[in-house]
Amino acid sequence: MSSGAPRGDSHNFGRRVEIREERVTKPRTLLWEQLLLSAHSPLRRRLNELSAESALGATAFEFLPNLRFWKANAPAGGQVERLQLEPLVARSGEKKRELASVLGRAIALFSWLGLTDLHWENLALGSAPQGRIVFGPLDVEMVLSDFRLPTETKLLPDADPEYAELCRHAAGVRRALAFLGKPLAAQELLHVVAQYRATLELLDRNGAALAEVLAGLPDLHHAPIRVLLRSTGDYVNANDQQPWPPLLEAEAEQLARGDVPYFFRLYGAPGIHYYGSRNLEQIRTLPSGRGMPKNPPLLDVKRGLRSPSRKRLREDGLFTLIGAFDAESLTGRHEGEHAAAGWLLELTKRRVRLQLPSGEELETDRDLRAFVGSAYLRCSCGEVKSALVPPVTVCRPARASV
Repeated sequence: MSSGAPRGDSHNFGRRVEIREERVTKPRTLLWEQLLLSAHSPLRRRLNELSAESALGATAFEFLPNLRFWKANAPAGGQVERLQLEPLVARSGEKKRELASVLGRAIALFSWLGLTDLHWENLALGSAPQGRIVFGPLDVEMVLSDFRLPTETKLLPDADPEYAELCRHAAGVRRALAFLGKPLAAQELLHVVAQYRATLELLDRNGAALAEVLAGLPDLHHAPIRVLLRSTGDYVNANDQQPWPPLLEAEAEQLARGDVPYFFRLYGAPGIHYYGSRNLEQIRTLPSGRGMPKNPPLLDVKRGLRSPSRKRLREDGLFTLIGAFDAESLTGRHEGEHAAAGWLLELTKRRVRLQLPSGEELETDRDLRAFVGSAYLRCSCGEVKSALVPPVTVCRPARASV
């Protein structure tokens, strides 16, 4: 790719991402990406310390990329090292279990931190030196949302009937299906479930320590957190089909200058904002009132990131994972091995029963379509084996049905 080649949508007076030989220039704050994708960030260091003291072990979060950043806190943007990965090796049983464990820990971490927009085009999956599996987002713009289910990350398909097929197609977990296969075998599913629960328990136990890291960030209250009022597709098609609800004046204004509308919020402050001047010094705020979009609450750093929804994430989230990867072939009794030792999954025609290593039992209806869509599709366009998704993908039906 040529030096300085622009990529992606135009935002904020024609600004675009630029790809260079070794760096990517992004015209927005990179604070949130640095926290998650740099091994030297205070959040990553704390996560590693906590995992080293737990049963998960010191390498639990090594699936995250390790990138260098320049001017990460600048509101107008900075640079990040280009991610260089090799494709994963052949799908051996051991490697599949390792990837399934990574998938479970990643879904837990991203759900707990309130990251979203993790569709398959925004995810890298490959092999770092020494064969370390890397699975992580390329862009981190929306954080600290208070999630009740892991579907809210967009890693798993949401069951909303209006967007069900779109969510299934875009689900980030599809990046792993090229290596895990369709459907997942019972052992791989148990590894996903077991590592998801263990990671959430670690994070819940240490919420205050992680909140302290965030509270110590000088730019916590100044770094924009992106707000999506509607999908990019709605904006792209706005000339041919009037979106519903109708475009706000601030959306029409940005579309008229050739931008995909960009809105943001600031941690701890009310309002949905957008930039009103080319130098980004003028910040405008959407009017409040009936019929206007509102910000949902974020996780509270002062409360140690605690929330009543954490219990749902731990318990209902387990069944959400099972529902996303369920298949007829899984019916029966399955006992976990290796990293899933002590777990028991039993599926009948109508019921799902989970037994945890602690002896705790959880049970629900097997039909979970009201909460999550299936991650399995006949097409395989997002299920590529390259570490990064190609710029152009073609939707082709898979040979094997699920």
